[in-house]
Amino acid sequence: MSNTVTLKDLLDQIDDNCQNFDVTTIDRGNKVRAANRAIESVKRKLGLPSDKDTFDFYYFQDKNFYDTPSAFGEFIQLYYATPDLVFNFPSNPNTAARRWNLYRDTEILRSSGNYPISNRIAWTGQNGLSQLLLSGRNLMQPNSINALDTTVGLTFSSDVSNAVADNNVKVTGSASVKFDIALGLTETTVTMTGNWNIQQLFNNHSAYRLYVDFPIGSTQYFDTVDLHLQTSVGNYYTISTALQVDGTVWNENEWSLLGFPLDNASTVGTPDSQMITSMVIVFKHSSLFAAFNNLRINYFYQVTPDLLTCSYWSQYKGTDSTGAVQKIILDQDSDICSFGDIAPDLIDPIALKAALRLFPQLRGEQSFWQMYKSEYTDTLSQLGKTFPRGRSTGSAGASEILR
Repeated sequence: MSNTVTLKDLLDQIDDNCQNFDVTTIDRGNKVRAANRAIESVKRKLGLPSDKDTFDFYYFQDKNFYDTPSAFGEFIQLYYATPDLVFNFPSNPNTAARRWNLYRDTEILRSSGNYPISNRIAWTGQNGLSQLLLSGRNLMQPNSINALDTTVGLTFSSDVSNAVADNNVKVTGSASVKFDIALGLTETTVTMTGNWNIQQLFNNHSAYRLYVDFPIGSTQYFDTVDLHLQTSVGNYYTISTALQVDGTVWNENEWSLLGFPLDNASTVGTPDSQMITSMVIVFKHSSLFAAFNNLRINYFYQVTPDLLTCSYWSQYKGTDSTGAVQKIILDQDSDICSFGDIAPDLIDPIALKAALRLFPQLRGEQSFWQMYKSEYTDTLSQLGKTFPRGRSTGSAGASEILR
C-alpha cells in the first residue's frame, strides 16, 4: 500500500516549521513556490526510483539532434533497445565497443566532419531546445541507391532540359546532376529503374535521403518533394516532405538533405513491397512556380536507424489527485508528491528546506538550525546511501554537478 503525500501535507508541514518562529501568515503562492524549489533541491541529491524515466527514439547517423521529453532533467545513459527483434541481429550490440559515452557538445561538433570512430552523446540546449546530440554509426550502414553523378539511367519529365553531370558542385562522388525546369507541368520527375525488395526496410523503419541544391529564389516554387516507390503505373508508395531531415526549411544556393521515412509512406493502388521497379523523385510545383535553371540533385541513399533507449532523471514532482496527469509544478492541494511512495519521511527535510527559503533569517535560530542539520542533512545523507544519484560520466565529467 502506497504512502500518499499530498501537496497540502507538505504545505501544512511548512506552516508548522515556520509558525514555531514567526506568527506571520505566509502567502500560499510563496509556500507553493518554496515547496517546489525544495523538492527540486532534494531530487538533485537523491536517486529515487520514482524520478527515473526512459524514452525510446530512432537514431539515424546522418541526423545529430533529437528532442528530449518536456520533463527531461538529467541524462543517465543510452543503450540499444531489443535490436535482435528489430534487426534480426544474432547478438546483442550493447557491448563496450558500442557504448555511448558522454562528451561535451562542443567536442562532438568540432569533430562532426569526421567519420565517427566511437559513439558519442551530449545533452545540449544550443538550439534553444533540450536536445540530445549524437555522433555514431548505425548498426546497419547506409546503402547507396544512386550516386546521381551521371544522367545515365535517369528518365526526366518533359519540362526538364539541359540535364548534365556537374563536376564542379557536388556533395559526394564525381559529380551531381544539374538540370533546368520549364513551365507547362504541375510536377517535375526524375525516375530511376531497377528491382528492389523493400519489405524488410518497412519493418526496420528505414528512410531514404536525397541531397538537393535549390538555386536562389527557387524553394518557393515547390510545395513538397515526394518519393514514389513504384511497382507499376498507378501502384506505388508515396512519401512527401517540405523540410530537411533536421526539421529546418530548405536551403538555397547550398545543399539541403531531404528525408523520406518509410514510416510516413502512404499507399496508392496496390504496390508490392517485394517488387519495386522504379523510384521516382517528384518536385511538386506550387502556385508561384516559374521556369528556372540549375537545380541539382546528388547522392540518393537509404539509411536504417537504431532503436535507442535513453534513461534520464525526470523533472516530474508528482501527479494530480487521480494519479493520471504528471506534473512538473505541484500547485493544487490534492496533488500527489511522487516521493511519497518511496520515501514518505522526506516530507520533513523538504519542509525544512522550504521554510528556510521563506525565512532566511532562520539560519540564526539555533534550535531551528540544529533541527535542520539533523532532519535535512542527516536524512539526505542516509537516504543517499540507499538511493544514490547515478550519473553518467565521460570526457565531460559527471552529467550534472551535484547541487
